[in-house]
Amino acid sequence: MLINNWYVAATSAELPGDRPLGVRMLGLDFVLFRSGGSVSCLPGNCCHRGGALGDGRVADGCLACPYHGWQFDANGQCVLIPAMGPEVRPPRRARLDSYPTTEKYGWIWVFLGDLPPEERPPIPDLLPEYDDPEHWRLVPYRFEAAANWVRMEENSLDTIHTSFVHRRFGGRVDPKSAAADIELLPHGARVRREKHAPDASAKSGELAKLLPANRTRTRVSLEFSIVGVCHRIQPTFSEGMSQINFTARTPIDEFHTRAFGWQARNYLLGEEHDAERIKGLEEAIAEDLRIVEKVRPQLTPSSLPEEFLTKADSMEVAFRRLVRHWANRGWEIDSERYAVESRNQALVIPSPLRRIDPHNWVHRTVPLRPAGINDLEPA
Repeated sequence: MLINNWYVAATSAELPGDRPLGVRMLGLDFVLFRSGGSVSCLPGNCCHRGGALGDGRVADGCLACPYHGWQFDANGQCVLIPAMGPEVRPPRRARLDSYPTTEKYGWIWVFLGDLPPEERPPIPDLLPEYDDPEHWRLVPYRFEAAANWVRMEENSLDTIHTSFVHRRFGGRVDPKSAAADIELLPHGARVRREKHAPDASAKSGELAKLLPANRTRTRVSLEFSIVGVCHRIQPTFSEGMSQINFTARTPIDEFHTRAFGWQARNYLLGEEHDAERIKGLEEAIAEDLRIVEKVRPQLTPSSLPEEFLTKADSMEVAFRRLVRHWANRGWEIDSERYAVESRNQALVIPSPLRRIDPHNWVHRTVPLRPAGINDLEPA
């Protein structure tokens, strides 16, 4: 799991102004709360005696711990220790790391790392249709998987598996035609592929009525970004008729992943058609999970030759190489050491303030793997 990246922590609607929300990301607990019109994200446990801050309360823009009432401001500094009285100013060491946040696409994104603003990669603009409700109908989706985040994302980047896993996509329709060259990008890659359209009997409902009877080809564009671990998949069924699945994945821990998504369509724009589209989407998610949750090893191999990869796996290889590149920068959590060290001490992701002011903190930071030891061999 990687630090110094943006992750979706929750939907904006999940976080009201009057109470905090506890979330789990990268194997650690965090708490979100609203203060002064913006979202704050702090570690999930108090630096006093480890109380779960997600069970606390929000008062006057500060977060109060449910255990002893310590109050922390939006920047993580303790501003009140009730047992000492309001006249006593808490010492500087009574503070928590605070992580940058922003809201985009109706989601709360958190930057879990210590890079300064000028070094943080921007959240990808992969869903401009979000701001065009006149021409696109959007429906949200969300699910969790008992699978590693890299395995889950690679499955979405794999356009060959659709011919074997997804019934509504036609089932075993000439996967060879899906292979194509990819375009590498600074933080990801994109590909455009064309393949045989599934037989008309594979589609049902209102969508089937709109498709031309003589349809023979389907175009699919796919782009991913390691920033936010997100991707956009856009099949074009016929001229002017298209659909987009935009998904961001957040590691809950090494073996569990949470996905946030929007499906956008430029056909059947009425709300009455949402249920049918959601049903098809949920069916496809279930088909994927039946496969990916049983893939072994659960974590991706440490070198490419440990799997027999082909050109058809080029998007997956590109993603895996970027993951390794970021790990080589010293940004990968050492999960084995963390499992041992976290038994008797609270560990946190380092924050931007900690980089500027590294001394006088209660919580220690998570152990990271040394930089430059995770090179993948050539495919």
